Amino acid sequence: MKIILYSTLFYVLSFASATELTAQRLAVPDFVTCDRNKLTSWQGEVTKLRQSDNGIELGIATDYGTSESLKLTMPSWQDTLGQFRLQGQVFQAGDWEKIVDPRGSLKPRVRAVIWLCEIEGYPPIINWQPPL
Repeated sequence: MKIILYSTLFYVLSFASATELTAQRLAVPDFVTCDRNKLTSWQGEVTKLRQSDNGIELGIATDYGTSESLKLTMPSWQDTLGQFRLQGQVFQAGDWEKIVDPRGSLKPRVRAVIWLCEIEGYPPIINWQPPL
């Protein structure tokens, strides 16, 4: 009886794990133009966000159990905004209020997908996903 129970439990857990991995696989959106063979992504909850004159620093706790950090600096703040998306749409300056509170602090439960290209000249793209 115990062997059957353990076997059933193992099968259920194996199936659930395989389903989770399939569900986490991301399709590369059209706005990411990097060669797919040179591309990776981080997906998870943003844990730190610091804005500078022409860039940002952020930390992310990925859905894969890692902690990653990114510093994105562009020639201007407008260029930095050009690397952002909000739920797949072009990011507008007014979209910051969905990510940070009036004091400029990161709102709770903000998630992001960060697309990173190994090819020089392709800066990271951050697709912000604030809580609904």
